[in-house]
Amino acid sequence: MSMTPSKGSIICTHERGHGTTVCVHCRHAARATARERRHRLALRAGALAIIATTLGAAGVVGATAIRARSSTRKDDRSAAATARRSPEVVVADAPALQAPTSPVSTPRADTITRGKAPFAPVLPQGQSSLPQGPTAVRTDSLVTVSFDTPMIRTRIPAKFERLVRSTLPAVYGRSIDSVLSKIPEGGIARQGDLVSELPTRGVRIPVNSDWAIAVYPETRPGQDGPLVVRYRVSVVGKTE
Repeated sequence: MSMTPSKGSIICTHERGHGTTVCVHCRHAARATARERRHRLALRAGALAIIATTLGAAGVVGATAIRARSSTRKDDRSAAATARRSPEVVVADAPALQAPTSPVSTPRADTITRGKAPFAPVLPQGQSSLPQGPTAVRTDSLVTVSFDTPMIRTRIPAKFERLVRSTLPAVYGRSIDSVLSKIPEGGIARQGDLVSELPTRGVRIPVNSDWAIAVYPETRPGQDGPLVVRYRVSVVGKTE
């Protein structure tokens, strides 16, 4: 009978004592081989689990991105459809006025006024051109006169007063000349500091016992300090 070992069996080369049928060394080697095989299987299973988890996370991220893009496209299509359905609104060009750096206070009646204002602007609503370069914008009873050009803008009180005297007749008509003639030269400029006080407090030109013309200069920063580049004017009631 042949004693050739079967496939997969371990041929023992160790010396065994008399009557010993199982080799302790071979058994230890077999156990070590089995442990190594189990360790490799565990590592392989862990790697497969990591790969599966990564692929699953990538799938979730991809699905979320696809849903987000789909939602964005849907919102864009909805906005475009809404824009197509909305009526077109045409906005007329408005004159660009630089925001003043000086405090803005709207001229108003200081107390209860009596009767109708003696003067009203003769300019039409909107923007108008005045002689010598300034422009005026009328909104109801308030008129803003702008003169932000090198030869007109100023920080000199006397120059500002001359500008006010020359432009008010274009705003209220020639009848305002009689009011201005009652104010002596310098009577407007001397009412306060042009760039620090008058933008907030304003200038008052008396018309009669109940009414006055209120002028508020407005400034912007200049190379050597604030420059007066416009003024607001309206007819207001006097303070009692």
